[in-house]
Amino acid sequence: MNRSRTLPVAAVSLAAAAALLLAGCGGDDGDSGEDKAAGGGSAEKSASPSAKKSAAAAIERPAMKFPSDVRLVFEKSELTDPEQAAALNDAQNYARSTVYGIVEQDPENAAYKFYSEAGSDAREYAKSQIRNHSSADFSVTGERSHSDAKVQPGGGADKKGMVVTFCSDESKMSGKDLRTKEKIPFEPGPKNYWFWRIEMVPSKSTDGLWLAQKAKVKDEAAQCR
Repeated sequence: MNRSRTLPVAAVSLAAAAALLLAGCGGDDGDSGEDKAAGGGSAEKSASPSAKKSAAAAIERPAMKFPSDVRLVFEKSELTDPEQAAALNDAQNYARSTVYGIVEQDPENAAYKFYSEAGSDAREYAKSQIRNHSSADFSVTGERSHSDAKVQPGGGADKKGMVVTFCSDESKMSGKDLRTKEKIPFEPGPKNYWFWRIEMVPSKSTDGLWLAQKAKVKDEAAQCR
């Protein structure tokens, strides 16, 4: 288990504790309501890059409309491989959906379930983050940036998926006490820099969709500073 910021609870003043955006105890497998194995059959392997891009573009995805005070910025990727690009895109969507669930204060929000494999550690990780925040009436405000994304083959239990890594910077984010509307700045320093490692697998039911199966998020990441 990776270290994480401590989420304030009722017995502790919110102002006295630095809130986490995403704690670092990463889930190890992901589960999503939609599973379509893009890499499991010969038809997928024989599909052209343009066909794969079209399939991903045609997916009906859950809307995530953030309030004006919350901004997530992802560095543009130069990946040319369509499967790697799709895996990265949905890994970022998984990260985005976890924050969206926190903002919505909804541990059962459809977005993170859409981008994680049902029953997986990745799904449980997202749910626990959202549940911990919502039970404390705690949300976030500000900007989080993401950079240095990399994608390598070998993700998932069968090693046929993709491993996506990237950094995130929360130095421009703050916590928000929803009961008092108080803005609580995160403590400056290395704890604001996080390293993400997400194992993505192709959905078995939706062509072009990739699902988080395992997610590990570590704070004080030296490689992200």
